[in-house]
Order: sequence, then structure tokens, then C-alpha cells
Amino acid sequence: MILTAPLFLIGLVAVAVPIAIHLLQMRRYRRVYFSNVDALQELHNESRKRNRLRELLILAMRVLAVLFLVLAFCRPVVPHKESQLNAGGTAVSVYIDNSYSMESGGMDGSLVESARQKAREIAAAYRPGDRYQLLTNEAEGVQFRWLSREEFLMAVDDFHPTAVTARMSTLLRRQNDFLRSAQVANRHAYVISDFQRSTADIESLPSDSTVYTTFVPLEGSDVANIYIDSLAFDCPAYCRGVTVTAEVTVCNGGDRPVEGLPLRLFAGDRQRALASVDIAAHSHATVALRFTLEEQGTLQGYVETTDYPVTFDDRLYFTLAVARQIPVLAIGGAGENPYLGKLFQNDSLVHYHATDVAHIDYTTLAENSLIILDRVGTVTSGLAQTLQTFVQEGGSLLVSPDERADRESYNRLLSVLQAPRLGAWQQKEVKAQEVNDGCALYRGVFDGRLNDMELPTVKGCYLLESDAVTVREPVVTLVNGGDYLTLTRCGQGTVYLFASPIMKEYGDFVQQALFVPTVYNMALFSTPQQPPFHWLTDMTAVPLVNCYDAEEAPHLRSADSSVDLIPDIRRMGGRYCMVPHGEIVAAGNYRLADEGLSFNYSRRESELTFYSPAEIEEMVGGQRQGSFSVVGKAQKSMTDYVRQRGQGTPLWRWCLALVLAALLAETLLIRFPGKAKK
Repeated sequence: MILTAPLFLIGLVAVAVPIAIHLLQMRRYRRVYFSNVDALQELHNESRKRNRLRELLILAMRVLAVLFLVLAFCRPVVPHKESQLNAGGTAVSVYIDNSYSMESGGMDGSLVESARQKAREIAAAYRPGDRYQLLTNEAEGVQFRWLSREEFLMAVDDFHPTAVTARMSTLLRRQNDFLRSAQVANRHAYVISDFQRSTADIESLPSDSTVYTTFVPLEGSDVANIYIDSLAFDCPAYCRGVTVTAEVTVCNGGDRPVEGLPLRLFAGDRQRALASVDIAAHSHATVALRFTLEEQGTLQGYVETTDYPVTFDDRLYFTLAVARQIPVLAIGGAGENPYLGKLFQNDSLVHYHATDVAHIDYTTLAENSLIILDRVGTVTSGLAQTLQTFVQEGGSLLVSPDERADRESYNRLLSVLQAPRLGAWQQKEVKAQEVNDGCALYRGVFDGRLNDMELPTVKGCYLLESDAVTVREPVVTLVNGGDYLTLTRCGQGTVYLFASPIMKEYGDFVQQALFVPTVYNMALFSTPQQPPFHWLTDMTAVPLVNCYDAEEAPHLRSADSSVDLIPDIRRMGGRYCMVPHGEIVAAGNYRLADEGLSFNYSRRESELTFYSPAEIEEMVGGQRQGSFSVVGKAQKSMTDYVRQRGQGTPLWRWCLALVLAALLAETLLIRFPGKAKK
């Protein structure tokens, strides 16, 4: 037996009160002389013994009444065999999973309401003076403070479902760390959740011998959830007049197949595409939705379907940056290249302009998306430094070296950009052997007809050399094993390197069908491409296309103007990025100045499969059995469970019953003295 409030034992001094009363009430007998008392002597002795026994019994009942009353105030308990109860204070932390999966129906309504009721029952099982904490998926700083019971119950009533998802092990580590900060003898943690398999990483849960953790699984009704899982656009660059294909993946988590599920795509506030899809049970299907880009600038929209009752994952938002005009600059060293001029000058999408190497405006180089270094004899140190910064910050550079170029100046630039270097010039005719159709430049270009295409012939070229630090992707290779065109990723930008000038005198590449898609796609791909959407749970920095002034931070606004905040924008790795801090909580389309961003709820909550109490019991068993327990299905009241298992069986009610029994016995002894005789 354990006394949870041992200080009340000081009340045992009250036992002196009935003892004192007993001593004060003891009667002294007076002698009366009679002539013949032989007959009365025997009667006198019997009466005296009987009265003394009755008074001792009355004293014993009074002492027992005081003793059991004091014990009742000390709140004695018989500890459970697995109880972690110690004498002293108690700190109670309750984690409630308030993710969207908890909105599904349960026996008492939604699982969120069931979780609220369980939390109230847990609080009722402890003393009002104990410390309480309510932790949810947001794990905000305000949640890491101790609450009174009244404040805890108010917090239970105020929390709401959220799109924030987190690994259970992460939240329990923070819960245990906070509990350890409490200077108390007992630390109890409760986890109220549906224990969804995608987030409840039970095998990775922390084990702390100083914290006793109780899992409270909530089992809802089975939900055959259908949701839009992902969205991808099969388009190298978004331009006006281009037909875009959106590949939408839809998942069916139910036990029955779905037929004719409607799928709609909206862009620019109107519907652009419609399709229906059939999905087998516990499977997924990908649907192609095609529409034509009729606008320029930022285009925002969403793909949606219809499902019930879980609806948060039925819509997926996206943003496309449709290029207005792509600025391309050609820096020539031997006059303007006529083939580049014919390719770009009459194209409304490309703003092409050429300049001589001696008349470069260095202040405007960064305004271009693609810079072509065409047959420049010598790359000066100033030009090399500017081009290096241009590429690392996201620009694209096409290098077409002159036959009599200063290889040393070129190689200084190419080495810094981690591209292949120029070796010796080889004056001989070489046929192209292979085109890397897996390169991003040729995505969707050949459509299986590459084998029928005539490959170019080179009349003279440099031998491109590589070393351990060179990063290259062969695009067009020659029969002699050399490379004619390579691609190198450097920083945020791209470097394209030809082994010879792009002129008719050095080969028939400019006359082949391969010339147009190769060079034109270099211009298309030079525009910075943003991911069509971001997940709200992803806390990594979001790269931005535009540049922003730190002193005039732009506002991030939702499409319906319900959200208006100033985000944290930093310059990272040569470009501007927005660092999320969890301030965006609702899925939707947002605008940052004239730039668009889309955020969606994580699909981790869409997989509605859960651990059963038996599975949880098995996973937390073994070496961690002493610090974990699992509430079974049959348990109705958490108050009774906590008191019996966590605190033990309380005995204060029995003590009060014994107090009443002692007082009743005392009353009977006083009112019916003759009953003491046997």
C-alpha cells in the first residue's frame, strides 16, 4: 500500500482526543458500609468488569474512527503490478493526433471528438494540483508549458484538425524531453491516435524509463478513400500556344473497384479538361489531361475529383509559369552567325539579339536566359567571371569555340564550370554515332523516330578532355569515341559545349533536322522552371524565380485573400528562396508579387490503414514492456483505467466505510450497554 498524500499523517495526533476523554470519564467508586454485603459483593465485581470492557471498546472505536479518517485523507492505494506510481507530484502529458485522418467516423462520431473525451477522462483521473500538457501535431511553442486542469480542459476544447503531419516518434521525443523537465516523481505520457501506418513509426519510438507511456488507439469505421496522389506535366517549357499534358495519378484505397470516377482540371478560373477513370481495388491509375496554354505569365489551377467523407485530398493545386519572352544573347567573335539568326529572329517567343565581343554590356548580361559564346577568339577574365556568376545563378551558356581560339582562356572558364576542356584540334571528317535521346533536351522530340534520322557529319573539331572534377552528360557522340555536344550542370545553371563552331564550314549540323530542336530547346529550357506545387509538410526552402529587395519584402497572399503574410525570403546558393516556418497551413494557390506558388496537403494521411491494438501491443513488447502500455478495445472509461493501472486501486472509500462502521459500533455501545453482556 502507498500513501499518495503522506503529510496528512500528522492528523494522527487527534487520537489523543478520545484517549483524553476516556481518562477524564473514568469513575472512582465510593465505599458504602452495610452490615451484611456478602450477597452484593459478587454482583459488584461483575458490573465493574463489564463497564470497564465497554469503555475500552468505546475508546477503541473512537481511535479507529480517527485513524481511518486520517488514512482516507492520505489517499492510500494498492499499486498495480505494472504501476509506475511513486510518492510525490505527477506530470501528465497528453498527445492528441489531430491530423485529417482523425476526421473519419468512429463509434461516437468523429475520432477527434472521441479523442477529446478520452483526454477529459484522463484529466479526471488525476488530482487538480497535478501538472498537465496538451500536445498536438503542430507542436507549437505555446504547447510546451504546464497547465492547470482547467486550462488543460479548455485547450482540449479549442484544438482543431490540421494538415500538419509528423512522425509519431518525433513528437514523442519532444513529449519525453518536456516531461523530463518537470521536477516530479511521476511522469505519465498518453498518446491518443488512430495509429495510421504511414505516420505511426512505432518501432522507432523512444524509450525512457522515467516516463510511463500509455497508447490509446481509436478505431474508426473503414473508409474507402479515393484521392489524387500526384500531378506531373510532360512539357519541357511552358509557352503560349503549347498543348500541355497533365498526368494525374489517382489512388483507390478501398476494397472495391471504382468505375467512371470524374476528374476535372481547372486553370485560369475555368475548366480546361475532363476525363473519367476506372481504378481497381487497392490500386492506382494515371490519367492524361490535355489543354492548351492560352495565357502568358503565371497560370494557376487545380485538378479535382469527388469523394466522401475524406475530402482534403480530392483537390491538387498547381502553378505554371508561362513564358512571355525568352531573352537570348549571342556574343560573336567572327561576325553574326546567320544560322542562329534564322532560327530565333522571327520567333515571337524568343527575344534574340547579337553583339560583338568588343561591345558587351556587362550590366545587362544577367537579364538573359541563354548566352551563346559563338566563335569568340579569347575569353577575357572579366567575361569569364561574369559568365561564371551567370551560370551559377541559373543561366544557360552555349559555348561554340572558334577553330583558332585561345584554348587556355577557354579552359580556365570551362574548368571553373566543371565542363570538359578543349584539347587538340582535329582536322578530319567524323560522323556522329549516337544521340542521347534520354537527355532532357530531346524529351518528347523524336517519338520513336530517331533511328530514321540522318546524323550530322563533322569536318573538324576539338577533342574534349575530362578529369576527375568534370561533370558532363554526352548529348551527341562521334564514331571515334569523342563527344560533339556535352551538357554540364553547374550551380543552378547549365553549360552546353560544342566541339566545333556551329557553322556550315565545320559540318552539316546546321543543315540537319537535329539542329532546330537541339538549339531551340536550349533556349526553351533556359527559363527557370518551378515545381508545379509544393507539399505543406516540406520545410525545405522553396526556390523563387524573381529577385526581391530585402528592404521591401513582398506579401504572400492566397487566391481568396484569406491569407496575407510576409514570408522569410533569403538569398541561398545564388538565388532567392522562401523559407517556410509552418505559417502556411491551408492548401491552395498563392501569389508572391507577380510570382505564383501552390501548396498541397501531404498525401501521407490519405492512406487509411491503421495498426490494431494487438499489433501495437506486440510492437512495444519485450524490452520496452515496463515503460509502455496499450489500452485494449474493451476499455470504456479512461478514468477507471488510469486509476486502476496507472495509480493503483484506491482505498480511501474503504477507509471512510470503516470510519462509519466504527462510529456506528460506538453508538451501539453507548445506547445499548446491556448488549455487551454475553
